[in-house]
Parts: sequence; C-alpha cells; structure tokens
Amino acid sequence: MTSTEPVAPLRRGLLSDRWPFDPVRFGNYYGWVVVVAGTIGMIASVPGQTAGVSVFTDELTASTGLTRLQLSIAYLIGTDTSGFLLPRGGRAIDRYGARIVALVATLGLAGVLVGFSFVGAMNLWLAMAVMSVGFGLLRFTGQGLLTLSSRTMVAQWFDRRRGLVTSIANTFVSFSFAASPALLLALIDLGGFRSAWRILAVALVVVVASVVVLLYRESPESSGLVIDGGLAAPRVDGTSALVGTDDDLTRHAAVRDVRFWAVTAPIAALSSTSTALTFHIVDFGAEMGLTDGEVVRIFVPIAFVSIPSTLIAGWLVDIVSPLKLAAVMSLAQIVMYLTVARIDTPAYAVIAIAAWGVSQGCFAPLTSAALPRLVGRRHLGEIAGVQMSALVIGSAVGPALFALVQSINGRYEVALWISTIVPITGLVLAAIASRHRP
Repeated sequence: MTSTEPVAPLRRGLLSDRWPFDPVRFGNYYGWVVVVAGTIGMIASVPGQTAGVSVFTDELTASTGLTRLQLSIAYLIGTDTSGFLLPRGGRAIDRYGARIVALVATLGLAGVLVGFSFVGAMNLWLAMAVMSVGFGLLRFTGQGLLTLSSRTMVAQWFDRRRGLVTSIANTFVSFSFAASPALLLALIDLGGFRSAWRILAVALVVVVASVVVLLYRESPESSGLVIDGGLAAPRVDGTSALVGTDDDLTRHAAVRDVRFWAVTAPIAALSSTSTALTFHIVDFGAEMGLTDGEVVRIFVPIAFVSIPSTLIAGWLVDIVSPLKLAAVMSLAQIVMYLTVARIDTPAYAVIAIAAWGVSQGCFAPLTSAALPRLVGRRHLGEIAGVQMSALVIGSAVGPALFALVQSINGRYEVALWISTIVPITGLVLAAIASRHRP
C-alpha cells in the first residue's frame, strides 16, 4: 500500500541527499555505503557510552573532588535526563533527517569532551551540578543522538536483509566497544586524560563529521532509489515520496501497541542488568570469593557466544516474527539472572555465560531490525527514540538498584531475582501480542 499523505519537498543544496554526489550514480546499491558509514557513527559514540566514560571516572573524582558515590549520582541524573529527552531527538530525526541530527550530535559530543577537559576542583554543589549537566549532554549526544540517528538510517535502507545487515554492523560495534577501554587507557597514558578528551574531540570533528556529511543519506526514496535496490520512478513535481505506508504507526499508536513493549521489555531489562553487573563487577565477584581477574575474565567467553548469536538472531529476525526472538531473549535472561550469581561453580558458570551471550546476541536485531517491521518506517526515528529512552533510563537505574539492594540485603543475588520480573513480563506480553493484531 502506498501512502496518500502529501509528499515531502526535495532538499536542496547542502541538505540534499544528492550532495556531494548522487547515490543513483553509485555503481552498486548505496545502502552498503550507508551500512559502513552508520557503523562508523555508532562506533564514534564510544565517548558517550558507559564503556568510554568508565575509563575516566578516577580522573574525574580526583580533579573535581567528588567521591565515587557522588559522581555516580551525577551520572545517574545526567543519564536519566538524556533518556527523557531522547524521544524529542527521535522526532528531530524524522523531521530534519539522520544526517543533520548525526552532524549536530557529533559536533555536540566533541564540544562536551572539550568542556570535560577543563573540569577542575569545585565546591560540592557546583561540582554536582556541572557533572550532572555534563553527563547529560555527553549521554544525549553520544549514547543517544549519534547512535539513534546512525541506527535509524541503516534500518531505512534495507528490508529483506535488515536483520542480517544490522547484526553484521553491530558485531563491529561490539568489538569496538570491547576494545575501547584499553585504547582509551593507552591514550590517557600517552598525554593525560585532558589531552585524551581533546584528541577524541578533534577526531570527531575531522573524521566522523566528514563521514556524516559526505556519506550519510536519509533514505533510498530521498536519494532516487527504492529500498533493497533499484531506481525509483522519476517525479516531475519537485517532490520525493515519503517512506512508509498508511499502516505505519505513529509514536502514540506504537506506545499503545503491546508488540512494542513485548520487544522493548527484554532489551531494556538487559540494558539495566548488564550495566549494573558491569558497574559492580569487582564487588560482585568478591561476593562469590572471586578475584578481580577471575570475575572480569567472564566477559571474554560471553563475547564469543554473543557474536555468533548476534548473526544468527539477525538472520532469524528477517524470517520469523520479532516476537518469537523477543521471547527467546526473555527466556535467556531469566536463566542468566538465576545462574550468574553462582559463576564460582563451573556448571552454573557455563549456563550463565551461554544465556548471557544469547541474550546479548538478540539485543542488536531487536533494537535495529525488529522495530521497523513492527511499526513501519515513516515515524521510525521518534518511535526508536522512545525505545532508546527506555534503554537509557534502564542503564541508569540498574546500577543504583543493585547498589541499594546490596546495601540492604548484603547480596547482589537478590537484585538479580528482582530483575527477572521484567523478562517474565516480556514473555507474557509476547504471548499476548502473538494472539492479537492491533
């Protein structure tokens, strides 16, 4: 079904998807260039991700005079603020295009990093305010807008192979995120943490912004192509067809759709719990009598399981209902939460690592490929912004919840038991959604 809504005017000049070169004249389907460019954009969000921020926490506490707890509270405030703002960011993607939003996010992230490089000693309340605002901007531009705009753009260019394509892209992103702490530490050792932030800012402006301006394109339709390849019918009225159909959901319709929450629940749960476990991993291991090195080493086999799981899940999401994949992810999480607190026992460790890896493998296909299948492409940015908002808020709440439960009960295991509530809810929602079509 084609849309009967008014068509959108073609962008001119520097805003045109035909500048600086026309994707129609590209030898192969331009979507493959978009995949590479979008992957670079997602990797470039590392300074705004937990993996990138965590490397600088000791330097920030030393330079500001804040305790680790105070810095964590500022991080929580900033991350939650970012999460609440992300739906507006998604709306901006739908209105202005992924390229413009990604460029603003890239330059904004670079500016925030430069600002962080000048942070010094302050009184308590000023330091808390500055770091809360700083973390909010860091998370909103990096983890939020740059990731969201890049991921949404890639999803617009593929249909039949969307799951496989996004899974391949996210495999490279996962490798980069895993390697980033070591690389950032090497950069800090080279010239200090302030210099590291400034170098990252220059790289964002010179390299990433260039990739965004030169290679990002809004959609196949706006570039004179059709999704998955081929040329669009020429238009003589100076307009370009809007992507999507009349069946595409608006944001208001999506958040009332049980299918949206059936998919969002397990990925938000994993975002929350994985961040919490990573944040408290040393203390978590000590609870089981494991050394720092022993408990940290579990991330290696998890990665070995999650990478093939991501590729398999990406292939599956193209041929089966995303609800089935969401149910698999929910089941894997339940198993993980019930066993990971006993990784000091070999048998439980194998089960926990396998379940964690499978759950992690389902994450990328459900965040990147499943949503367009469920809600369509017309309002994808805004709806994806709502979903990412849930993920970001979950990643902020998780560490605080685990710390609170541990302080009351003395064990992180109780927090893991509580965490099973969300994937169990996801299973119920998936069962309901599979029997009901809105």
